[in-house]
Amino acid sequence: APHLPDPAPPPPQLVWRQIKMRVSTTLQLAVALSALALVSGQFFVNLGDKKQGTEVAEPAGGDVAAGGDSQAALQEEWTAFVKWFRSNGGIISSKLTVKVRNGRQGVYFKERMRRGETIVSFPRNLRLDEKTAMKGKAGHIFQRLKSDNCYPDLMVILHIVHERSLGKDGFWNPYFKLLRSSYNNIMGLTEPQMKTLLRRPGCENTYNLGVMMRRTFNNFYEWYKKNIEPWAPPEFQFTRDDIMWGFNTLVTCGWGQANGNGDKQMVPFSDIPNHRRESAQKASNRGFISAAKEYQAGEELTFDYGLLNDAVLAYYGQPTPDCRGLKR
Repeated sequence: APHLPDPAPPPPQLVWRQIKMRVSTTLQLAVALSALALVSGQFFVNLGDKKQGTEVAEPAGGDVAAGGDSQAALQEEWTAFVKWFRSNGGIISSKLTVKVRNGRQGVYFKERMRRGETIVSFPRNLRLDEKTAMKGKAGHIFQRLKSDNCYPDLMVILHIVHERSLGKDGFWNPYFKLLRSSYNNIMGLTEPQMKTLLRRPGCENTYNLGVMMRRTFNNFYEWYKKNIEPWAPPEFQFTRDDIMWGFNTLVTCGWGQANGNGDKQMVPFSDIPNHRRESAQKASNRGFISAAKEYQAGEELTFDYGLLNDAVLAYYGQPTPDCRGLKR
């Protein structure tokens, strides 16, 4: 996604550089329309039947349902995340919690918060990007990838996938526990569904973006198969589904970096609150966020990610209460 509130966008070396720029630009545009929020859900429209549209939103992080046991497990994951976040220099208000309401996971206030109180302060060291990849357990592999001119965004995707594969032994595990394990977005549409999407009024741009996303993913996956898989150690052998999950995660949760070159990074917590148009809070992943208004106990913390189009939101798997997508 572009960093919406703070937008982020051999034979000859020049040609290679241009190819990388085109792929990065495509991913940047795709990420922009994915809203940066970790809001999950299913498409509101059954593309095979215009008369029957589903309006079902799934929980966001961790694929949890609203049952008592699952809710308790979600609270444990949130507590572990907050402890990890704070132990690495971050600040999260103790007035926040996570809940699943109406099938949708969100961040809520447990008690009243006055305007101006600190909601979150982001530590500089908690960034999933090329630099942390170099410092991680597979740093030697990423050093080689960089020397081989691997796409920067593909390096971040592989960093995400590798860290996830480490499970509870991974440094980022408390964060990953709150992320989705699967995505129901435009990347999952079949070719007939894509053609149906193209025929729907007002959906041509969404269709074109879907085509560009698929092309970008295929470029990444083919590069991995050709240039990494043949020599990579067993712990770095990933399936297409693994890399697709990493791609969707970066598209959904990624921010453009401050250097403006279009490369992506992930910033824990900045992607957890849901999007809501005209929310008092503007999304950010830098410095700290203070309450822009007074919040009451039980009220949801939402960010305004500056979305362009509700229909695009829906088709990227981002249903929200005020974004009804293409249901007609």
